[in-house]
Amino acid sequence: MGGPSTEAEVSRNTGKAVAEALSAIGYKVIPMEYDPRHVVEDLKSVEAEAVFIALHGKYGEDGTIQSVLELAGIPYTGSGVTSSAITMDKIMSSYLFKQSGLPMAHSKPYFLKDGIETVMDDIKKEFVFPVVLKPACEGSTIGIEIVRNENNLQAALERVFHVEPRILAEAYLDGDEFTVSVLDGMALPVIQICPHSGQYDYHSKYTKGATDYIVPAPISDELALQMKYAAEQGYKVAECKGAVRFDFKADKEGRPFILEANSIPGMTSTSLVPKAAAAAGISFSSLCEKILLEAGLGKV
Repeated sequence: MGGPSTEAEVSRNTGKAVAEALSAIGYKVIPMEYDPRHVVEDLKSVEAEAVFIALHGKYGEDGTIQSVLELAGIPYTGSGVTSSAITMDKIMSSYLFKQSGLPMAHSKPYFLKDGIETVMDDIKKEFVFPVVLKPACEGSTIGIEIVRNENNLQAALERVFHVEPRILAEAYLDGDEFTVSVLDGMALPVIQICPHSGQYDYHSKYTKGATDYIVPAPISDELALQMKYAAEQGYKVAECKGAVRFDFKADKEGRPFILEANSIPGMTSTSLVPKAAAAAGISFSSLCEKILLEAGLGKV
C-alpha cells in the first residue's frame, strides 16, 4: 500500500482496512509500504506467500507492480499486467470498450506534444460544451476538468496537461451517476451515487457524509440489468480478475454510459465495492478473503 502515486493516502486507507479484515479471520498479514526500488527484496525478507495489492493509481494499478511480481514469482491479487495497464489508461480502455460495442460517451484523445492551440481548435470542432477533460492515467477524479464554455478551455487544458501530457476529452453527461462492481465476472447490485455538492469529485468521494450511496439503486430492473451486463462484458473483454468497479453516468435521456473501469477499487469505509458486496450478503472480511484466495501468477 502507499507508494509514490498521487493516490498513496487513499491506498494506505485501503491497505489498513484489508489488513485488519484479514487479520481478524486468522491470516498472518504484514502491512507493507510500497517502495518500487526495493519491493522484491522487501517481500522476500518477510517470505511473502502472496501479495494483496491495495495500491491505487500509477505504479500500482497500471500493470507495473503486477509485472514485477510476475517476474519475482510471487502470487498477487487482482488483474494481470496487460489487463491492469488497459483499464488504468482511459484512452486505451475507451478504444477497447468502444470496439466491443459497449456504451461509451463520445470522446477523443489529445496530446500535449501537438500544442495547446491545435488541441483547443479540435475540441471546439468535435464537442459541444460543456466538455470533460481527463488525464489518461490518473484515478480518484484527480485532474479532471469540466469546461463549461470556450472561454475557460485554454486554462483548463493547461491545468490538465500539467497533470499528464496525454488526456481524453469526453462529452459531458448530465444524468444520474451509478457504479457496478464485478466480482469474479458476476455483477453485484447497482449503486446510485448522489453527491450533496452535485459533483462527484475528490472531496465527495473521500469525505464521510458528503455523498449518499443508494444500494440497490432505485431504478428499473431493465436499467439495472443493462448496466450489469455492460460491466460484466467490460470485465470480460479487458480480461479482468478479482474485484473491478465500473463507473457509469447517464445522459439527460437516462441512457447509461461507462465512464471508466477501476481494476483495484477502494476498500475503505466509504468505498463502493464493500457496499455492493454487503447488499449481496457478502461481509467485508469474506470479500477480502475471496480476493486473496484467487491470488496467482500467469494472468493476462
